[in-house]
Amino acid sequence: GICQSFSVFSLYKNKILFIMTKKFGNLCLVFPIHFIYTVFVIANGAHIRKTYTEVICVAQEHRSTKRVIDIFELLACTEKTEGYSLTEISLQLGAPKSSLFPILHTLVDAAYLQYDPITMKYTIGRRLFEVGSNFAAKNNFYAQALGIMQEIVDQCSEACHIAELQGTTVHYLMKIDSPEPIRMYSDPGKHLPANCTALGKALLSSLTFGELQELYHDGLPKMTENTIVNINELYQQLTDIRKTGIAYEKEENYSLIQCMATPIYKAEKPALALSISMPTFRATPEKQAMMVELLFKGRKRLESII
Repeated sequence: GICQSFSVFSLYKNKILFIMTKKFGNLCLVFPIHFIYTVFVIANGAHIRKTYTEVICVAQEHRSTKRVIDIFELLACTEKTEGYSLTEISLQLGAPKSSLFPILHTLVDAAYLQYDPITMKYTIGRRLFEVGSNFAAKNNFYAQALGIMQEIVDQCSEACHIAELQGTTVHYLMKIDSPEPIRMYSDPGKHLPANCTALGKALLSSLTFGELQELYHDGLPKMTENTIVNINELYQQLTDIRKTGIAYEKEENYSLIQCMATPIYKAEKPALALSISMPTFRATPEKQAMMVELLFKGRKRLESII
């Protein structure tokens, strides 16, 4: 009864999510409650801490569901074709085996995962392939994009990819392989460091220097001796991409392989990137000029349907 005014701040992971101000009986809700929170009441200059538990109706991370997603991504994106054991999955995800085992058992039973009783390891199951294939077949963009990519490959005989950015990694979404016997190895679902791929550089190209520094606050990962690990040099390349529309990578990710890419814009930001990859010995000036033309034509068509 002695306070004439006070403010309530809701904190979650050190961020203010909710502010409520009361002054002389007037109540104003500035930001909505989203999470279980700790409330700090500031009354007449004194800090009084109270803790409340709030039941919420907005989307909050569900631990078991998140673990299913993490399991799928771990097994789908690994280069270990033999899969992972329960212990290995537990270590990779930082989750207890007792919590993971019933989830894995359910996924195996539904054919979303496969389990080898001899090696005691889990791999991706046929149902995930069926679901993914069904999505690609019913999604107009995927169907049309694959057709555009096939036309590019038909003209240059090199591998064509479309990818998106996930944090500091490139996530390969689609691929049309080269008909040549010597070609780049990659698969949809694969993740690679963005800073050492042409696709990644195209996707990073809209960032400011400050945003790039924040994204790579722990430094740039190195894949080969040619990988750029100096952030100033990387930013200069991103500046060039904004001017030319083409990103380059020469043996920064794989030895003897190089790539060219262009960003696919949506709402004035790179949403996807389109690339052509080839062995270095086939990267003649004439072929690279042809690839630039093919990438620009492909970008224009993809931006019209994205």
